Amino acid sequence: MVKVREHKLPQHNISTTKYLTPKKAYLPLIQHIGKPARQIVQPEEEVEDGQLIAEADGLVSSHIHSPIKGKISAISDFNHPLLQRSKAVVIEAKEEQKDNFSVSQEKGDYSREDILRLVKEAGIVGMGGAAFPTHVKLNPPKKIDTLIINGCECEPYLTCDYRLMIENTHGIFKGIELIARVLKPKNIYFAVENNKPQALKKINSFISTKKYNLSRMQLKVLKSAYPQGAEKQLIYSVTKRKVPAGGLPFDAGCMVNNVATCFAIYEAVYFKKPLIERIVSFCGDALDKPKNIWVKVGTTVKELFDSGVLSFKQEPKKVIFGGPMMGIAVKNLDYPILKGTSGVLFLSQEADSSSEAQCIRCSRCVDSCPMGLLPLEFVKLVKQERFKDLDNFYLKDCIECGSCSFVCPAKIPLVHYIKIGKTYAAGN
Repeated sequence: MVKVREHKLPQHNISTTKYLTPKKAYLPLIQHIGKPARQIVQPEEEVEDGQLIAEADGLVSSHIHSPIKGKISAISDFNHPLLQRSKAVVIEAKEEQKDNFSVSQEKGDYSREDILRLVKEAGIVGMGGAAFPTHVKLNPPKKIDTLIINGCECEPYLTCDYRLMIENTHGIFKGIELIARVLKPKNIYFAVENNKPQALKKINSFISTKKYNLSRMQLKVLKSAYPQGAEKQLIYSVTKRKVPAGGLPFDAGCMVNNVATCFAIYEAVYFKKPLIERIVSFCGDALDKPKNIWVKVGTTVKELFDSGVLSFKQEPKKVIFGGPMMGIAVKNLDYPILKGTSGVLFLSQEADSSSEAQCIRCSRCVDSCPMGLLPLEFVKLVKQERFKDLDNFYLKDCIECGSCSFVCPAKIPLVHYIKIGKTYAAGN
C-alpha cells in the first residue's frame, strides 16, 4: 500500500446538502456490471417517481427506476462517464414532485427471500464503485462466515461515505441487520480508517449500546493508506485471509459491503424505495465550495452548476468522475450521476504530464502493489504484444488501483498498459 495526500478538507467536516429536483434526468441503461437493463417505457410516456423504466436482463443485471415524476422525452445515446456514450432514457420533470417513500415499515418481519426480492426490485448495486448487482452478491455459491462493512473510503478527496456514516448511522446499521439475516455470518466487522474520528465515535457508540441485532459485530480501526478499502486488501487487513489468485471473496468465506450499499438496502426494504438517489462528493481546488450533495441518479453535473448549487473558483483543467487514483476523466460537465458515482473531482491543474521514461527496474511498483503482482512484467508483455502470456502473471487479479503508476519514478502509465492488456487478453 502507499500513502497519498488525502485532500479530504473542507468537505470532510461539512454537512451534506440536497438537490433532489432536477429538471431532467438522463438514465443510461447500463449502470452496473453485467448486461444492460432492457427498457420497458417509450417516448411521451408519463412516469412516476420510483417507477420501473428498465428491467434487469439476465442474472447479472439490475433494474433502473425513474428518479422523478415526469415524461419520457427521448430514448437515445447520451454521455456516459465510463463508456463515453450509451443508450439512455431521458425524463423531463413535471413541476409538481412528491416524496413517495417517506413512510417507514421497520417493524416488518422480513425473511431471507423477502429481503433478496426487495433488494432486486430496488435495483441496488454496489455503491463503492464496482456497481455489481447486490441481489446476486447476497446469494453467493459458498457459505459466508465473515461479513465486512467497508467504511474506509481511502480514495483521496472523497468523503461521501464519511458523511453518510455520521449522518445516517441508524440506517446503515439497519441495513447491516438485513444483510446478516440473509447471510447468517459468524463474524461481522465494521472497518473504518483512523482518519475518520467522528464516524468512529458514532459507530463505536452504536455498537456499544447493542440496540441492533448484531451481537457479533466488532469495530476494526485501520490505518489510513491506499488502497485500504479495496475488497481483497480489506479482507486481508481485517481477517489475515488471502483471496486465492483468480478467486473471489467468497472463496475466503468473506463478503464486503460498502456503507452506502447497506443504507440503500435499508431504504429498499423498510421504505420500498428504489436506488434513485445517493450522496456524491463534489470536490477539488477548482470549486468555490467543495461539498457532499444528495442528488437524484440521472442528474447531470452541468445542471448542478446551471442551478447555482455548485460554482467554480477557477476554470478546471480536468474533470474526473471518481477520485484521482481510479477515476475517469470526462470531456465536459454534461454527464449524469450514475448509481455507482461516488464523486466528481474538479482540478485547476493537469496531472504531471512528464513523458514516459525507460523502466529502471527499481521494483517500486512491485513493492506498492496491494495484490502482490508484478506490474512491470505486465507492461513488458503488452509492449511486446504477448497478450496470451499475461495470465501467467495473474493479470485478472489486478484491481487497477493506480498505486504502481503513482510511485513509478519513470512516469510509466502502468494502469493504462494493464487496461490494454486486459482488453486484448479477453479477446476483444
